[in-house]
This record gives sequence, structure tokens and C-alpha cells, in this order.
Amino acid sequence: MKEIFENRIAQGIEGLIVAKNRLTGQKPRSIFHIANQKNFKSKNKAKPVTTNLKKVNIVNNEKVTRVNKAFVDIQKELAHFSKGLSLEPLQKTLIPQHQHKNHPVNIDEATRLMAQL
Repeated sequence: MKEIFENRIAQGIEGLIVAKNRLTGQKPRSIFHIANQKNFKSKNKAKPVTTNLKKVNIVNNEKVTRVNKAFVDIQKELAHFSKGLSLEPLQKTLIPQHQHKNHPVNIDEATRLMAQL
């Protein structure tokens, strides 16, 4: 058993020596080989990213200004109506509400109450 093991080790060492001799016969590649070539494939240039971000920003800005104008108009109308009304009838028409933490906010009810102002 020991002889078989020693034979395999000897064969492995001989194989390494032969492989080493084969490598020494080959010419090593220069690290500048590719850099010196002039006929290498030219890479595609970077293309500009085509997006519509500018258009999207313009549209969003227009929407924001339109909504802001609508809220300013609503504020002016509320101020105009509140001057004409006295506080006593307004307090009678308001419905007392209890705020529940577990229930979601009712948007329709909130808009109705805002309309009463």
C-alpha cells in the first residue's frame, strides 16, 4: 500500500515537472499586446437617456398651479360667506362630532361640513 502511494506521488511530481517544462517553451503574452493593436473593435458610445421628465415636470407644475388657484378661490368664497353670516346660526347648524380613533375619516362628511361654513 505504501509503495502504491509513493508511486502516485512520484508520478504527480513528474507530471508537474513536465507541465512546467511545457510552459517554459511557450512565449508569454505581453500585457501591452491588446493596447498596441489598432484594429480592435470600437465600443458603442454612450447614448443619451431619452426621458420625458421635463414634460412630466411641466405637466405636474401646471396641475399644482391649477389646484392652488382652485383652493385660493375656495378660500375667498368661504371668507366672503363667513362675513355675511353670523356665528349663532352657524353654531346651530353644526353637528357635534365625536372623534373615534378606530374609525377611518369620512371624506364626504368632511366636505359637507366644509360646505356649511
